[in-house]
Amino acid sequence: MSICHEVDATPSWQLVLSALLLILLPEALAFGLFSSMGFAANIASFAADSQVDLLGNVAAVACALALAAAFIVDVHRRNLAVQALFAFLLAGGFLATSSLKYIGYPWLSSLVCFAFAIILVAGLRLRCFKGGDDGIPGQRFFDSVAVSFVLATLVAFACWVGWQAMFDRFWSLETRKWLASQNEEVYEYFYDNSSMALNYTAHCSEEKDVSFLDTDAQAAVLSACKSAETVWFLQWAGPCAIGIGNVIVALVSWVFAQAAQGLEYDEAEAQRVKSALKKSTALIVMMLTVMYSAQYVSGANVTISSGLVALGAASVASIVGFMLLEFGFQRLNSVTQKDRLAQNLMKILKSDWMKAVMVFGLNLFIPVMLLLDAVRQKVRKCTGLPTEDGKFTKEGQRIIDEMHTWAWSSIFFKVNLLGMMGVALLLGMKVTYVFFAWLNQTLAAANLTFIVLSLMVLGVGLAMFLCPIVPGSAVYLFAGVVLGAQSQVAGPDGVIGFGWGIVAGALVSSVAKMIACTLQYSMGYGMGKFVKVQQFVGVDKVPTRAMEQILKQRGMKMDKVSILVAGPDWPTSVLCGILRLNIPRMLLGTLPVIGVSIVPQVLVGALLTYSDESSSGVMSIVSSGVTLAAAVVQALAMFYFTYRIMKVVDEDGEKLAEPRQEHAAVAALTEKEKDYVAALLQKSQWGEMKRFQRVLVLLSSMCMLTSSFVFIADYSVADKFCFRSFEITGQIDLPIDQGGLAGDVMNLVIIPWGWCALGLALAGVIFHIVVNKWLACDARAHLMRDHPNEDRPQNGPRSSTVGKPSGYLRQTDSE
Repeated sequence: MSICHEVDATPSWQLVLSALLLILLPEALAFGLFSSMGFAANIASFAADSQVDLLGNVAAVACALALAAAFIVDVHRRNLAVQALFAFLLAGGFLATSSLKYIGYPWLSSLVCFAFAIILVAGLRLRCFKGGDDGIPGQRFFDSVAVSFVLATLVAFACWVGWQAMFDRFWSLETRKWLASQNEEVYEYFYDNSSMALNYTAHCSEEKDVSFLDTDAQAAVLSACKSAETVWFLQWAGPCAIGIGNVIVALVSWVFAQAAQGLEYDEAEAQRVKSALKKSTALIVMMLTVMYSAQYVSGANVTISSGLVALGAASVASIVGFMLLEFGFQRLNSVTQKDRLAQNLMKILKSDWMKAVMVFGLNLFIPVMLLLDAVRQKVRKCTGLPTEDGKFTKEGQRIIDEMHTWAWSSIFFKVNLLGMMGVALLLGMKVTYVFFAWLNQTLAAANLTFIVLSLMVLGVGLAMFLCPIVPGSAVYLFAGVVLGAQSQVAGPDGVIGFGWGIVAGALVSSVAKMIACTLQYSMGYGMGKFVKVQQFVGVDKVPTRAMEQILKQRGMKMDKVSILVAGPDWPTSVLCGILRLNIPRMLLGTLPVIGVSIVPQVLVGALLTYSDESSSGVMSIVSSGVTLAAAVVQALAMFYFTYRIMKVVDEDGEKLAEPRQEHAAVAALTEKEKDYVAALLQKSQWGEMKRFQRVLVLLSSMCMLTSSFVFIADYSVADKFCFRSFEITGQIDLPIDQGGLAGDVMNLVIIPWGWCALGLALAGVIFHIVVNKWLACDARAHLMRDHPNEDRPQNGPRSSTVGKPSGYLRQTDSE
């Protein structure tokens, strides 16, 4: 009997136990080192030092260099001893880095150990239980892995609950006092004041008394208490978080098992393969929505936000790796030849937009990877590894050859648009929170009656809803902060009460949301009268028609509700107006947003101001939990409506693609602009562009990529260097080291890197507009030479900054 058949005959219990052992080893390390069950307090005390934090930065650089070295020396092609050595060094390096940076990123250490578990399971698949025709079927392997993670969850929760029962560490005031006493150095780190040592009971718990301090000192104490409490709460709750992570991975493994089932059948059964590809693609969409939801919660909890980004990025990388390892390029290519849905998915993956997303995501790492690949080729030649002639390795050259076929001018233009969108949203979010913080202070000082204050919040929220770059969550947070805070103080009509403040905030936000949806619908209805706007949103395209088909359903259908609730506020309602949907049905489908988004975010905003226990840790934890739950619901809703749109396109694509009489004007406009679009595309080809045009394109993209890289880095790290951290509950007049802006809004941008990055972004926008206008002029000149007698406006077709004409023939506007 061959080895492969012996492997295939491996009993399932052996698969389960092997995976369980590899899962429990790194998770036991997390329990022992980075939770209250072990030595987390000792590590936190050691890391609570600025020099140690600086050493953590050095360790992070060393880890990056070690990864580069592993790539250069082709560790995967070396013997087992070399691989084990590199694995040991990298694992130790990442653990050391996460330990040294423990104060700034208290969740990172547990995440690293959790990642080790997943990597070990992947290694088990590659080394011991390989797939293939004679190996372990994917369905059986991933079913076993799902069972292993479920068992690991039971072990994690059993250990955590058992520890709490044995040592009486259930969540209580006494437990919080014990956790705080274990982290005294952490309090000293966050509150470095020689005149007073910070004490949890005296200054942070519900028993605190800080009335003897002035306002600025109280704000500094409050900030230090919250920062320290985040550290020791994650120590206590770390095992629970790992258990929840195990549940998530078990569910993902089960989906993988269902997807891999399609690969066990003959290729003639394309339906099975289609199901596998669709489920895996849906998982990628789901994790991308998790990353999007990080923006949803960024105003309320930056720690959760950065954690979601890290989780989403790691999950997308893992899912893509699974697709490549389990499916293989050959199977993916064969699927695209036999199935329409697979062809559509592959078209999306191969589109210029997806290439632009990849370039935008990899950013400055692209030239770094090319340089490392060239070095790797030299190392291969020097060490005698099989290789081919050339500057790059065979794998690197294959990628470079593929990239040579790309339409780089189109990709660069789309990279610029992605950068502009990202910068606009980032600035919009920052400015919105500063504006709301100022408005909160102003309204609080006005001493208005609660009813008048509620009406003013309604008006402000409604105005902000009509601004496309303002997220709806910011409006809900603002309502919770203002009305929650004012409900606890004695105003002209007395103390309203915290509960009534939350009710008022939810009611005001709900009314503002419904009125805003109607006004946004009206804006879309008016814009939809222009054929150019209809063409821009693609009313004659299959995806838009699929969304329209879902939105026109009667009642509270789940997919319809998901689009209206989880879709971006302004674009969704405006699109409903362009599509001429029924307003009452739209508002009915939007109503669940009250429970999904409005109430949770208003509650979070109000809890940020809860005066009795805001610094005891309990309300901060509830706030974080509510925020995370709202983000998860948001991500799931986005995933579901994306899945439903894909399904409608798959089932009704041919019907949706049929011409419609109401869209005849759009088709006619597209036909009339065909010559101009063709001329513009021709002039936009890299080889057709003038030298200085190519220089401008490269400059614009380099400026946008560099500024985006700096902004993303600033968003990801604890020590900000572009924009200062400023919460919606912050006070502009407070000193900078206490979370304020020292009375000057311009202090939000940090000198010099913040202004440099903004300047680069502005330069990129200017270069992008200039080169697009230049190419549009060349296209018009080309049309005038080739078609001198055609009827067209005197000055030729006008061009937008995205390179598409906004008008071509005189009769366009009338149509």
